[in-house]
Amino acid sequence: MAGAGVRVCCALMWMPSLLTALDQASTYRDQADRFAQQKQWNEAIGLYRKALALDSKDADLHFNLALALKYKGDSAGAIEEFSQAVSLKPDWSAAHYGLGAAYCDRGNTTDCKLELHRAIDLDSKNVAARRYLAALLLQENRPSEAIVQLQAVCVARPNDTAAHGELGIAYLRNGNPGKAIPEFRTYLKARPNDAEALYHLGVALGQNGQLAEAESAFRKSLQANPKFGPGYQSLGIALRRQGDTAGALREFREAARLMPDNALVLCDLGLALKESGDNAAAIPVLRHALELEPDLERAKYGLGIALQKQGQTSEASSEMRDIRKIHESRTQLTQTKKMIEDGVALFQSQKWEAALKEFQASVALTPDFPASYYYVGQAEEKLGDTTRAQDAYNKALALKPDYAEAHMALGILYSRLQNDNAALKELHDAVLSDSDLPDAHYNLAVMLAGTGKSDEALREVSDAIALNPENTEYRMLLGSILAGKNDINSAIEVYAELIRRAPKTPEAYNNRGLLFLQTGDLGKAKADFAEAIRQKPDYAAAHYNFGLALEKGGDDASAKAQFETAQRLDPTITT
Repeated sequence: MAGAGVRVCCALMWMPSLLTALDQASTYRDQADRFAQQKQWNEAIGLYRKALALDSKDADLHFNLALALKYKGDSAGAIEEFSQAVSLKPDWSAAHYGLGAAYCDRGNTTDCKLELHRAIDLDSKNVAARRYLAALLLQENRPSEAIVQLQAVCVARPNDTAAHGELGIAYLRNGNPGKAIPEFRTYLKARPNDAEALYHLGVALGQNGQLAEAESAFRKSLQANPKFGPGYQSLGIALRRQGDTAGALREFREAARLMPDNALVLCDLGLALKESGDNAAAIPVLRHALELEPDLERAKYGLGIALQKQGQTSEASSEMRDIRKIHESRTQLTQTKKMIEDGVALFQSQKWEAALKEFQASVALTPDFPASYYYVGQAEEKLGDTTRAQDAYNKALALKPDYAEAHMALGILYSRLQNDNAALKELHDAVLSDSDLPDAHYNLAVMLAGTGKSDEALREVSDAIALNPENTEYRMLLGSILAGKNDINSAIEVYAELIRRAPKTPEAYNNRGLLFLQTGDLGKAKADFAEAIRQKPDYAAAHYNFGLALEKGGDDASAKAQFETAQRLDPTITT
């Protein structure tokens, strides 16, 4: 009985400390929430971190910390914390939405959309995720897909007038003004003086052929905001189409006053001046429009006609020749892009010579298009001609000095040629040219690690992971760098996180097994090597490492069998 009493006492003795820790975490959380409500992000973040130190498995804490980091502007930190929340509660729609928004803050729209889709799949009524996704789709000029999302929002929240306005814009962008009109009208019932909504309604009415109603909508828009330049321009177009050239000219003048550097507005004004017979005034306006946008065909044509009417025939002919050149240039560029697309398809099918011919043809057609040279370089590398590849990359960079992919490709090529200094320079330039290109950070990290600059390599690979957390190669490199710095525990944690995200990665099990072997944890080492072999039976290195673990554990017979298998799979392995 005495023994039982002691055991009960021991159990009771643990309870107060556990409750105290949880109570303290709750206190930190409450304090952090108050600071967050006051937008005092640094204080909130510090307290959330203290709470997590006591209760690291609380998904809500990770979520709240992620929000604070996001609002502070630390999108990389927000991604990490939202990821933790998602790992603890995989079916949490709001956390996936938050993670998607954080990815978008980093410019990673691919993973952003992936997380938004997950959020919607988990909760079809997550209207915030649907609206965010719709906005991205509209930015990518995919209005039909945006319409699907916004229709679902309007069904879930029929009184959400803002969603109706967004749906109207999507319909308008999709070329369906008839469906856009009732959506804008629904929105305007709640906000009758919204200048932009009235403007969009006017655009939809105009595209639908209802010019008088469009004119009325534009006038109401300008009453709501007399400084709304696009309203004057669109009103001018509506008046011009109704035959009121004097009224159109008046509105274009006002639009140009408010938007003096808008080439399209100046073009409309110049053409209106020409139509009114004031060619002398039209010419400088159209010239200014072309200074802002040299390939604006309407302005060039109008300028040519105005010059001709003013008796300046040689200058008029020059403008008309320029129009023909623009047409030819656009045709050539379209053909060039088609050749590159065909070449990329051949390249992906490993038809290197055929791909090279397409890329070379694109260079011949458009010699000043940098992407053509970049792809020539890619094909030349595959065919083993590093000199020509290097020359092609340099030509691409001569045309576009901030061409990040070309800098990166040239850096990788220099690395293969064992020109470390040149490789480092190009890879640094790739990161400087596009700091949101994760592969640029990764390849720079590989090069830095290979030249012994492990601290710099850690920073670069960490940036790569923040930009693309799902990439297994990035985390493999991070684990390798940490192991090289003898930070074994951190390296093990990296591989554990990689395995959590991508459980079918035998290389991660093998590498973690080596670290367990190094620390003397033979049980975990053998388990990891066994899993690596299960996933990839012909993994020679894993068989060899498994043999080492078995040998250290005294199982010489099993070790010998693993060594023999490793040697059979890879004869270069010696035991």
